[in-house]
Amino acid sequence: MAPSERGWKMIIIVTVLVGLATIATILRVFARLKRRVKIEIDDYLCFTALFLLYGMLVQLIFWCAIGGNGTHFSELSPETLIIFGKIFIANQFTYFALCPVLKISIICFYRRIFSGATFHRISALINWLIGLWAAAIFLTCALQCRPLRGYWDKSVPAVCIDGTTYFIVNQTFNVIMDFVILGLPLPIIWRLKRSWQDKLALSCVFALGGFVCFASVYRIVVLFYIEPADTTYTVYQATLWTHIEPSVGMICACLPTIRGLFTFSSWRAGTLGSQGSKGVGYGTGSKSQGTRRKSGSQLGNSVYIKMNERVEREEKDLGMDEEESRDGRIRVRTDIKI
Repeated sequence: MAPSERGWKMIIIVTVLVGLATIATILRVFARLKRRVKIEIDDYLCFTALFLLYGMLVQLIFWCAIGGNGTHFSELSPETLIIFGKIFIANQFTYFALCPVLKISIICFYRRIFSGATFHRISALINWLIGLWAAAIFLTCALQCRPLRGYWDKSVPAVCIDGTTYFIVNQTFNVIMDFVILGLPLPIIWRLKRSWQDKLALSCVFALGGFVCFASVYRIVVLFYIEPADTTYTVYQATLWTHIEPSVGMICACLPTIRGLFTFSSWRAGTLGSQGSKGVGYGTGSKSQGTRRKSGSQLGNSVYIKMNERVEREEKDLGMDEEESRDGRIRVRTDIKI
Protein backbone atom coordinates (compact mmCIF):
# COMPACT_ATOMS: atom_id res chain seq x y z
CA MET A 1 0.00 0.00 0.00
CA ALA A 2 1.13 3.55 -0.71
CA PRO A 3 1.61 6.08 2.10
CA SER A 4 -1.39 8.20 2.99
CA GLU A 5 -1.39 11.97 2.63
CA ARG A 6 -0.21 12.28 6.22
CA GLY A 7 2.39 9.62 5.56
CA TRP A 8 3.83 11.53 2.62
CA LYS A 9 3.96 14.73 4.68
CA MET A 10 5.94 12.97 7.41
CA ILE A 11 8.34 11.37 4.94
CA ILE A 12 9.03 14.66 3.15
CA ILE A 13 9.48 16.74 6.31
CA VAL A 14 11.71 14.22 8.04
CA THR A 15 13.78 13.55 4.90
CA VAL A 16 14.52 17.27 4.58
CA LEU A 17 15.52 17.51 8.25
CA VAL A 18 17.73 14.41 8.06
CA GLY A 19 19.33 15.89 4.95
CA LEU A 20 20.07 19.11 6.84
CA ALA A 21 21.49 17.08 9.73
CA THR A 22 23.73 15.26 7.24
CA ILE A 23 24.95 18.53 5.76
CA ALA A 24 25.61 19.88 9.26
CA THR A 25 27.66 16.79 10.13
CA ILE A 26 29.68 17.03 6.90
CA LEU A 27 30.40 20.70 7.59
CA ARG A 28 31.41 19.73 11.12
CA VAL A 29 34.04 17.37 9.69
CA PHE A 30 35.24 20.01 7.20
CA ALA A 31 35.58 22.49 10.06
CA ARG A 32 37.70 20.00 11.98
CA LEU A 33 39.93 19.34 8.96
CA LYS A 34 40.26 23.01 8.07
CA ARG A 35 41.28 23.93 11.61
CA ARG A 36 43.56 20.88 11.80
CA VAL A 37 41.76 19.63 14.87
CA LYS A 38 41.60 15.87 15.13
CA ILE A 39 38.32 13.97 15.26
CA GLU A 40 37.39 13.39 18.91
CA ILE A 41 34.95 11.18 20.81
CA ASP A 42 32.16 13.76 20.53
CA ASP A 43 32.48 13.64 16.74
CA TYR A 44 32.34 9.84 16.65
CA LEU A 45 29.25 9.89 18.85
CA CYS A 46 27.72 12.44 16.48
CA PHE A 47 28.40 10.09 13.55
CA THR A 48 26.75 7.27 15.50
CA ALA A 49 23.72 9.45 16.17
CA LEU A 50 23.49 10.29 12.46
CA PHE A 51 23.56 6.58 11.59
CA LEU A 52 20.69 5.97 14.04
CA LEU A 53 18.84 8.95 12.55
CA TYR A 54 19.07 7.28 9.14
CA GLY A 55 17.63 4.16 10.75
CA MET A 56 14.66 6.12 12.06
CA LEU A 57 14.07 7.61 8.60
CA VAL A 58 14.07 4.18 6.96
CA GLN A 59 11.67 2.93 9.63
CA LEU A 60 9.38 5.90 9.02
CA ILE A 61 9.26 5.24 5.28
CA PHE A 62 8.29 1.61 5.82
CA TRP A 63 5.96 2.60 8.64
CA CYS A 64 4.01 4.88 6.32
CA ALA A 65 4.29 2.70 3.20
CA ILE A 66 3.38 -0.72 4.59
CA GLY A 67 2.55 -0.07 8.25
CA GLY A 68 -0.41 2.25 7.84
CA ASN A 69 0.94 5.17 9.87
CA GLY A 70 -1.26 8.17 9.13
CA THR A 71 -4.19 6.00 8.02
CA HIS A 72 -7.41 5.44 9.97
CA PHE A 73 -7.47 2.26 12.04
CA SER A 74 -10.70 1.07 10.40
CA GLU A 75 -9.09 1.13 6.95
CA LEU A 76 -6.24 -1.23 7.83
CA SER A 77 -6.14 -5.01 7.63
CA PRO A 78 -5.05 -7.14 10.63
CA GLU A 79 -1.81 -7.93 8.82
CA THR A 80 -1.05 -4.24 8.34
CA LEU A 81 -1.80 -3.54 12.00
CA ILE A 82 0.76 -6.17 13.00
CA ILE A 83 3.34 -4.50 10.76
CA PHE A 84 2.39 -1.14 12.31
CA GLY A 85 3.09 -2.50 15.80
CA LYS A 86 6.40 -4.10 14.82
CA ILE A 87 7.75 -0.94 13.21
CA PHE A 88 6.42 1.13 16.12
CA ILE A 89 8.44 -0.79 18.68
CA ALA A 90 11.51 -0.88 16.41
CA ASN A 91 11.25 2.89 16.13
CA GLN A 92 11.12 3.17 19.91
CA PHE A 93 14.32 1.15 20.33
CA THR A 94 16.13 3.31 17.78
CA TYR A 95 14.88 6.55 19.34
CA PHE A 96 15.84 5.42 22.84
CA ALA A 97 19.37 4.69 21.58
CA LEU A 98 19.70 7.86 19.50
CA CYS A 99 18.74 10.46 22.12
CA PRO A 100 21.28 9.41 24.79
CA VAL A 101 24.08 9.13 22.21
CA LEU A 102 23.34 12.64 20.96
CA LYS A 103 23.15 14.11 24.47
CA ILE A 104 26.41 12.47 25.55
CA SER A 105 28.04 13.71 22.34
CA ILE A 106 27.17 17.30 23.23
CA ILE A 107 28.45 16.94 26.79
CA CYS A 108 31.70 15.38 25.54
CA PHE A 109 32.09 18.40 23.28
CA TYR A 110 31.70 20.66 26.33
CA ARG A 111 34.24 18.60 28.26
CA ARG A 112 36.74 18.99 25.45
CA ILE A 113 36.57 22.78 25.22
CA PHE A 114 35.94 23.75 28.84
CA SER A 115 38.31 23.07 31.71
CA GLY A 116 37.75 23.01 35.45
CA ALA A 117 37.67 20.06 37.81
CA THR A 118 34.21 20.89 39.11
CA PHE A 119 32.79 21.22 35.62
CA HIS A 120 34.30 17.90 34.59
CA ARG A 121 32.85 16.18 37.65
CA ILE A 122 29.39 17.62 36.98
CA SER A 123 29.47 16.76 33.28
CA ALA A 124 30.72 13.23 34.02
CA LEU A 125 27.87 12.77 36.49
CA ILE A 126 25.35 13.92 33.88
CA ASN A 127 26.82 11.52 31.32
CA TRP A 128 26.49 8.63 33.77
CA LEU A 129 22.93 9.66 34.58
CA ILE A 130 22.00 9.74 30.89
CA GLY A 131 23.69 6.38 30.31
CA LEU A 132 21.91 4.71 33.22
CA TRP A 133 18.58 6.18 32.18
CA ALA A 134 19.13 4.97 28.61
CA ALA A 135 19.78 1.45 29.87
CA ALA A 136 16.68 1.57 32.08
CA ILE A 137 14.35 2.90 29.39
CA PHE A 138 15.76 0.44 26.83
CA LEU A 139 15.08 -2.45 29.20
CA THR A 140 11.60 -1.12 29.92
CA CYS A 141 10.93 -0.94 26.19
CA ALA A 142 11.93 -4.59 25.81
CA LEU A 143 9.68 -5.60 28.72
CA GLN A 144 6.70 -3.31 28.13
CA CYS A 145 4.71 -6.35 27.06
CA ARG A 146 5.28 -9.86 28.32
CA PRO A 147 5.62 -11.61 25.96
CA LEU A 148 6.83 -8.79 23.72
CA ARG A 149 4.97 -10.24 20.75
CA GLY A 150 1.76 -9.18 22.44
CA TYR A 151 2.67 -5.58 21.62
CA TRP A 152 2.00 -6.02 17.91
CA ASP A 153 -0.11 -9.19 17.90
CA LYS A 154 -3.24 -8.58 19.95
CA SER A 155 -4.29 -12.21 19.57
CA VAL A 156 -1.46 -13.17 21.93
CA PRO A 157 -2.34 -12.92 25.66
CA ALA A 158 0.09 -10.43 27.19
CA VAL A 159 0.55 -8.15 30.17
CA CYS A 160 1.56 -4.63 29.06
CA ILE A 161 2.38 -1.40 30.84
CA ASP A 162 0.46 1.81 30.13
CA GLY A 163 2.06 3.14 26.95
CA THR A 164 1.08 6.79 27.40
CA THR A 165 2.52 6.99 30.92
CA TYR A 166 5.66 5.23 29.73
CA PHE A 167 6.25 7.72 26.91
CA ILE A 168 5.50 10.77 29.06
CA VAL A 169 7.88 9.70 31.84
CA ASN A 170 10.68 9.12 29.34
CA GLN A 171 10.05 12.38 27.52
CA THR A 172 9.96 14.32 30.79
CA PHE A 173 13.47 13.09 31.53
CA ASN A 174 14.53 14.09 28.01
CA VAL A 175 13.18 17.60 28.55
CA ILE A 176 14.99 17.97 31.88
CA MET A 177 18.27 16.78 30.40
CA ASP A 178 17.89 19.07 27.38
CA PHE A 179 17.52 22.11 29.65
CA VAL A 180 20.45 20.95 31.81
CA ILE A 181 22.65 20.58 28.73
CA LEU A 182 21.46 23.95 27.43
CA GLY A 183 22.49 25.73 30.63
CA LEU A 184 25.65 23.76 31.40
CA PRO A 185 28.20 26.01 29.61
CA LEU A 186 26.56 29.35 30.41
CA PRO A 187 28.10 29.89 33.89
CA ILE A 188 31.54 29.25 32.40
CA ILE A 189 31.00 31.63 29.51
CA TRP A 190 29.81 34.44 31.78
CA ARG A 191 32.87 34.08 34.00
CA LEU A 192 35.23 34.76 31.10
CA LYS A 193 37.07 38.07 31.33
CA ARG A 194 35.53 39.53 28.22
CA SER A 195 32.97 42.16 27.36
CA TRP A 196 29.34 41.30 27.94
CA GLN A 197 28.75 41.55 24.18
CA ASP A 198 31.29 38.79 23.55
CA LYS A 199 29.78 36.67 26.30
CA LEU A 200 26.31 37.18 24.89
CA ALA A 201 27.42 36.25 21.38
CA LEU A 202 29.08 33.05 22.58
CA SER A 203 26.08 32.24 24.77
CA CYS A 204 23.79 32.57 21.76
CA VAL A 205 25.84 29.98 19.87
CA PHE A 206 25.32 27.41 22.61
CA ALA A 207 21.74 28.56 23.27
CA LEU A 208 20.73 27.35 19.82
CA GLY A 209 19.92 24.13 21.65
CA GLY A 210 16.81 25.93 22.85
CA PHE A 211 15.13 24.73 19.66
CA VAL A 212 15.68 21.16 20.86
CA CYS A 213 14.13 22.03 24.22
CA PHE A 214 11.06 23.37 22.44
CA ALA A 215 10.79 20.22 20.32
CA SER A 216 11.12 18.04 23.43
CA VAL A 217 8.42 19.93 25.30
CA TYR A 218 6.08 19.95 22.33
CA ARG A 219 6.55 16.22 21.89
CA ILE A 220 5.02 15.73 25.34
CA VAL A 221 2.05 17.84 24.27
CA VAL A 222 1.37 15.83 21.10
CA LEU A 223 1.47 12.55 23.03
CA PHE A 224 -1.92 13.53 24.41
CA TYR A 225 -3.28 13.75 20.85
CA ILE A 226 -3.11 9.96 20.47
CA GLU A 227 -6.52 8.33 20.69
CA PRO A 228 -6.49 4.60 21.54
CA ALA A 229 -9.50 4.01 19.29
CA ASP A 230 -7.64 5.31 16.23
CA THR A 231 -3.95 5.09 17.10
CA THR A 232 -2.67 4.64 13.55
CA TYR A 233 -4.19 7.97 12.47
CA THR A 234 -3.82 10.10 15.61
CA VAL A 235 -0.19 9.09 16.21
CA TYR A 236 0.74 11.37 13.30
CA GLN A 237 1.89 14.38 15.37
CA ALA A 238 3.75 12.22 17.89
CA THR A 239 5.52 10.36 15.09
CA LEU A 240 6.47 13.56 13.32
CA TRP A 241 7.93 15.24 16.41
CA THR A 242 9.69 12.05 17.46
CA HIS A 243 11.73 12.46 14.28
CA ILE A 244 11.96 16.27 14.33
CA GLU A 245 13.44 16.38 17.84
CA PRO A 246 16.66 14.37 17.19
CA SER A 247 17.09 15.87 13.71
CA VAL A 248 17.08 19.40 15.12
CA GLY A 249 19.29 18.19 17.95
CA MET A 250 21.86 16.93 15.45
CA ILE A 251 21.90 20.25 13.63
CA CYS A 252 22.24 22.27 16.84
CA ALA A 253 25.00 19.98 18.11
CA CYS A 254 27.06 20.74 15.00
CA LEU A 255 26.47 24.50 14.81
CA PRO A 256 29.12 25.62 17.36
CA THR A 257 31.78 23.73 15.37
CA ILE A 258 30.42 24.85 11.99
CA ARG A 259 30.60 28.47 13.17
CA GLY A 260 34.38 28.20 13.14
CA LEU A 261 34.30 27.19 9.47
CA PHE A 262 33.05 30.60 8.39
CA THR A 263 34.25 33.14 10.95
CA PHE A 264 37.15 33.58 13.28
CA SER A 265 36.43 35.77 16.27
CA SER A 266 39.40 37.40 17.97
CA TRP A 267 38.47 38.57 21.42
CA ARG A 268 40.97 40.37 23.60
CA ALA A 269 40.85 39.37 27.23
CA GLY A 270 41.51 41.89 29.96
CA THR A 271 44.65 42.22 32.03
CA LEU A 272 44.97 39.44 34.53
CA GLY A 273 46.51 40.13 37.91
CA SER A 274 49.83 38.57 38.81
CA GLN A 275 48.02 36.26 41.21
CA GLY A 276 46.20 34.74 38.26
CA SER A 277 42.61 34.42 37.26
CA LYS A 278 40.01 31.74 37.47
CA GLY A 279 40.17 29.09 34.79
CA VAL A 280 37.30 28.50 32.48
CA GLY A 281 35.34 26.18 34.68
CA TYR A 282 33.15 26.00 37.71
CA GLY A 283 36.03 25.88 40.18
CA THR A 284 36.78 28.88 42.38
CA GLY A 285 39.75 30.09 44.35
CA SER A 286 42.69 32.41 43.87
CA LYS A 287 44.96 29.68 42.51
CA SER A 288 43.20 28.31 39.53
CA GLN A 289 44.32 25.45 37.38
CA GLY A 290 44.76 27.87 34.50
CA THR A 291 47.41 30.04 36.29
CA ARG A 292 49.35 27.29 38.02
CA ARG A 293 50.52 25.49 34.90
CA LYS A 294 48.23 26.06 31.96
CA SER A 295 45.60 28.40 30.67
CA GLY A 296 42.15 27.66 32.05
CA SER A 297 40.31 28.41 28.85
CA GLN A 298 40.12 25.78 26.14
CA LEU A 299 38.22 27.29 23.24
CA GLY A 300 40.65 27.46 20.29
CA ASN A 301 43.71 25.72 18.91
CA SER A 302 46.85 26.90 20.76
CA VAL A 303 47.82 29.12 23.66
CA TYR A 304 50.87 31.29 24.11
CA ILE A 305 51.50 33.14 27.35
CA LYS A 306 54.38 35.56 27.89
CA MET A 307 55.23 36.71 31.42
CA ASN A 308 58.59 38.51 31.96
CA GLU A 309 60.39 35.81 29.99
CA ARG A 310 59.28 33.95 26.86
CA VAL A 311 57.14 30.97 27.86
CA GLU A 312 55.39 29.21 25.05
CA ARG A 313 53.01 26.32 25.61
CA GLU A 314 50.48 24.68 23.32
CA GLU A 315 47.11 23.58 24.61
CA LYS A 316 44.55 21.26 23.06
CA ASP A 317 41.82 22.98 21.06
CA LEU A 318 42.67 26.43 22.44
CA GLY A 319 43.88 29.57 20.62
CA MET A 320 45.65 32.58 22.08
CA ASP A 321 48.28 34.93 20.61
CA GLU A 322 51.14 36.00 22.83
CA GLU A 323 51.38 39.60 23.93
CA GLU A 324 54.11 41.39 25.84
CA SER A 325 53.56 41.37 29.61
CA ARG A 326 53.91 44.54 31.56
CA ASP A 327 54.62 45.01 35.25
CA GLY A 328 54.74 41.30 35.92
CA ARG A 329 51.18 40.83 34.75
CA ILE A 330 49.81 38.46 32.15
CA ARG A 331 48.07 39.86 29.12
CA VAL A 332 46.45 37.35 26.82
CA ARG A 333 44.86 37.67 23.42
CA THR A 334 42.47 34.87 22.69
CA ASP A 335 41.22 33.61 19.34
CA ILE A 336 38.02 31.75 20.04
CA LYS A 337 37.80 28.89 17.56
CA ILE A 338 34.86 26.61 18.18
